[in-house]
Order: sequence, then structure tokens, then C-alpha cells
Amino acid sequence: MHHVISAMALAFEVTTTENPLDFDLTLVLMIASFLVVVWIVAKFAFRPLANMMEKRRQNIEDMLTKAENDRAEAERILLEHQEQMRKSHQEAQALIEKATKAGEQRATEIMEQARDEAEKVKKAALTQIEAERAKAVAEIQAQVADISVAVAEKILRYNLDTAGQKAMIDQFIQEVEVGDRVC
Repeated sequence: MHHVISAMALAFEVTTTENPLDFDLTLVLMIASFLVVVWIVAKFAFRPLANMMEKRRQNIEDMLTKAENDRAEAERILLEHQEQMRKSHQEAQALIEKATKAGEQRATEIMEQARDEAEKVKKAALTQIEAERAKAVAEIQAQVADISVAVAEKILRYNLDTAGQKAMIDQFIQEVEVGDRVC
């Protein structure tokens, strides 16, 4: 390279004539040196520079592709998330409805059990009342039978006339009424 510059300087010094038609080697040397520089740049700098630019272009293209893929993936994940949220919401609604129905069913069961229990208590009370009534009727029948026997005994003992029998029955009824009040 140093030789090329020296040759160019020498050519410049040699051409000192002022004739415009004279052929000057400087121009030829300048063109030759320009072509040598272009060849050197092309050989040693342009290919590495072109390779570097191609790598850079490929890197940018890869980054854009990756960014597009990442955006598509993010969009897919967002859609999946939204779908999961929708499903979760539906499941929650289903659970709420199921719990509500179960609660209503349980409330109905409790009400039916309470009605059944009340009916059992009512039947037991009616049975007990009927038993008490039957017992009271039996006691009254026994008392009436005892009273009838007592009246018959008194009638037979006294062998009274009709007016006397009537007075004795009235007295006996008063005694029974007083006895009932005491019980």
C-alpha cells in the first residue's frame, strides 16, 4: 500500500506541464489505486461486513419471529385462562345451585320429619286420651254398677213406696255429685 501511495506522489511530481491535452498518468494511477482499494475492501472488509449484516438481519428476523410466536403463545394462554375462568365460574354456579337444592331438599326433609313427629305425638296423645276416656268410662260404668247395686240393696232393704224411692234416689244422686267433686 505504501508503494502505491509513493507511485502516486511520483506521478504527481512528474506531471508539471500545463498542456491540457497531455496525458496524465495520475488519473490512471488514481483509478488503479481506487480499484485496488475497492478490491481490498471487497476481499477483506465487504464479505465480513456483508456476513455481519446478514447475521444481524437473520438475528432481527429471528427475534421478530420469536416475538410473534411469543405474542401468539400469550394470546393462546390468555384464551385458555379465560376459558378456565369461564369453566370455574360455571362450576361455582353449579356448586351453588347444587348446595341450594340440597339445602332446600334438607329443609323439606326436616319439615316432613317434623310433620311426621307431630303426627306421631298427636296420635299418641289421641291414643292416650282415648285410653284415659275408656278408663274413665270403665270407672264410671263400675261406679254406676256399684251405685245400681247399692240402690237396689237399699230399695230391697227398705221396700219403699214410690215417693220414698224417689227421695232415696235424689239423696243418692246428691251423694254421687259430692263424691265427683271431691275426685
